[in-house]
Amino acid sequence: MKLFDRAVVGLLPLIPKPVVRKIADRYIAGETLDEAARTVRRLNEVGCEATVDVLGEFITDFREAEETAAAYHDVLDRIRQDKLRSNVSIKLTAFGLSLDGAKCYALVKKLVGHARELGNFVRIDMEDSPVTTQTLDLYRQLRRDGFENVGVVIQAYLRRSPNDVRELLSGELTRGTSFRLCKGIYVEPPEIAFKDREEIRNAYKSVLRQMFREGSRRVGIATHDPPLIEDARSLLREQQIPKERYEFQMLLGVAPAWRKRLVEEGHTVRIYVPFGKSWYGYSVRRLKENPSIAGYVAKAMIGLG
Repeated sequence: MKLFDRAVVGLLPLIPKPVVRKIADRYIAGETLDEAARTVRRLNEVGCEATVDVLGEFITDFREAEETAAAYHDVLDRIRQDKLRSNVSIKLTAFGLSLDGAKCYALVKKLVGHARELGNFVRIDMEDSPVTTQTLDLYRQLRRDGFENVGVVIQAYLRRSPNDVRELLSGELTRGTSFRLCKGIYVEPPEIAFKDREEIRNAYKSVLRQMFREGSRRVGIATHDPPLIEDARSLLREQQIPKERYEFQMLLGVAPAWRKRLVEEGHTVRIYVPFGKSWYGYSVRRLKENPSIAGYVAKAMIGLG
């Protein structure tokens, strides 16, 4: 049946969007803020924290960036209004990074300031390698401007990541950085990123240890890979790392059994909750990473499940 699953994923560009939406429904909270708030509430009720992402990236008009920023301000207000346990995650290309860096910074700075007023936090997602340096530079500028309620993402498969972590944690203004560590999902050339699965796993383990050793404020251990989860659990136990210095992070709809187990063990678990009208591209990426989900739903829809 794996061939069937992969065939479904290969046919995604030909499948009508309503059908893709049905297949990918587990990965997104919906198109509206109301739907996202309900999803976060349900996660909170089963012991999970959340981080909300307004879908949309690689925009072509700065008005879209302003609309995205406005949507995030609404999210922060809704989190406060509904007393939800959630922060927000942003992609800088959705804030116009590739169009006008100065305007992008102004939008992000205003959002982080709003979050600080509400006692909330903003995570800057990492995107593909052409914007890695710009992303880290913008994070450093926010710290220079006095913002502590902001963190950044490091992708373990990038060969540059150990040096990026070292520079962030040795810098006077960025010491105590809050990281999210993920494997990395973008297609990168081998001179930039590790390609072999075991190399990526080893890089993840190494960078995770580096973050704790060199003084990160908090690390979001973002993975669904069982060997990496097991390794992290062993590391936390052996080094007696206090709970305020880490949390596990997972995508909505992925590895629910592990999510439940980690919560039951007393770990903080934060779920990435994406929503918005730009759900299609995100959903296709998730399905390509998890073809068995596409196959399972497709079989159920045609009566084979």
